[in-house]
Amino acid sequence: MPQIQAELSDEDLAKLTELARQRGVDANTVLQQAISTEKLIADNVLQGDDLLIKKGDNSFAKVQFSK
Repeated sequence: MPQIQAELSDEDLAKLTELARQRGVDANTVLQQAISTEKLIADNVLQGDDLLIKKGDNSFAKVQFSK
């Protein structure tokens, strides 16, 4: 499998580590999931689709992305 090297700020590394801990996976898995999620969102945004978040009170919030 190809390997890459990335430079992360201390803050981003802490976020990555925390996500991995919360999910019970390693940092590499979190990065793979993030790439898949970003691709899904980007593909839909390019098609003009909207991304909505359903909140705990059953209201919705629209997430804005720039193309």
